[in-house]
Amino acid sequence: MRKHTATLCLMIYVLLGSANFGFGKDQSISNCSHKDREYAKFWKNYYDPESAHGFAEKIKKLVGEKNLPGLFNLVDGELKTGPRKGFIKDKKFSDIFSEKWRNGVLASASPCSPVGWRGFMLNHGSIWFNKSKERDKWHIVSILGANKEDPSNQKMPIGWKFEGKLIPPQCFVKEWVSSDNFEEFEDKYGIPKKDCRNVKIGSRELTFCQATDFRKNTGMYVGKEIPNLDGISPSWDDKEKIILTPKVELCINGSVVAGTIRSPIKLVLKSDEKSRSIESEICSSKNSCTKYAYEILTGIPTSKCQKLAPNLKGQCRGSFLVAVGDYSGGTRGWHYVYNIYGLFSLVDSTNVIVPLKNFQKKNDAINYIEETIK
Repeated sequence: MRKHTATLCLMIYVLLGSANFGFGKDQSISNCSHKDREYAKFWKNYYDPESAHGFAEKIKKLVGEKNLPGLFNLVDGELKTGPRKGFIKDKKFSDIFSEKWRNGVLASASPCSPVGWRGFMLNHGSIWFNKSKERDKWHIVSILGANKEDPSNQKMPIGWKFEGKLIPPQCFVKEWVSSDNFEEFEDKYGIPKKDCRNVKIGSRELTFCQATDFRKNTGMYVGKEIPNLDGISPSWDDKEKIILTPKVELCINGSVVAGTIRSPIKLVLKSDEKSRSIESEICSSKNSCTKYAYEILTGIPTSKCQKLAPNLKGQCRGSFLVAVGDYSGGTRGWHYVYNIYGLFSLVDSTNVIVPLKNFQKKNDAINYIEETIK
């Protein structure tokens, strides 16, 4: 009897083993740790760690195969940083990426967790990817280290000059990270906020709305919906003044900083030959400083400049696509936007810098230039 029982147990053990059943442990394959899953909870589980790892493996497979079209099919629209889809069209993988870059990506570990709010990365940031909360879809956000494209065949000047003087970076008004400055103008002049989204904060769900067209095509509103170019007092401080279209003279004497009008300060401008940018720094205290910079990317015909601000009573004297950035320290890094600005002489002989058309991605800006101007 004991012999038959032992034989039966052995048969059951073999059958269970062949069916991949285990005893005392979980046999499911996992690439991610308990710590990774706990960290996902911190980010409210907008991503699954195993899915992140799987998407990274998919990217590496395409890189290993040198599948350039397949790699860029994982990009939603255009990259925030990296080659444009139009630039890589009909090119070979080796035309865009070096073998050193490729080997670095293939040798890197596939992540299960993001690098904070920045998202997920391969090879120390050669490729950044993330999952869109709105679309519930993984996509590549940025690719660094690729061969660069020059958006213009002409040599652009280092800095924008007005009557022989350099215009400082602070003169180029852009939407703040908080969007508070543009929102104030929307509220002040009743610009319709047609684009809304729901955001859950704790147990509450709040609705935020904005005037997206105004934020993208600001020049179309200047002189009409926004009749006063001298700025407004924001709701948070009636003694302060924020502005979209600063006077060049105020910019040069240091009275304009990040879209606000204040008492003049002495500005020290530095010209960087390597990055072809103009830089400055303003400190509110010994340990609190903000760096500002801009680079002229390409010229815009004055006729096009005029059309981008059809309601403004003045003449466009010059226009450029400009990369404008600021850096206040910390992990956020530089915050850059890519906007078309125009220098206008108004009928009252004042000269202002107007943000005409605004882009969050350099590639979108270059595409617009190619499609509508060149």
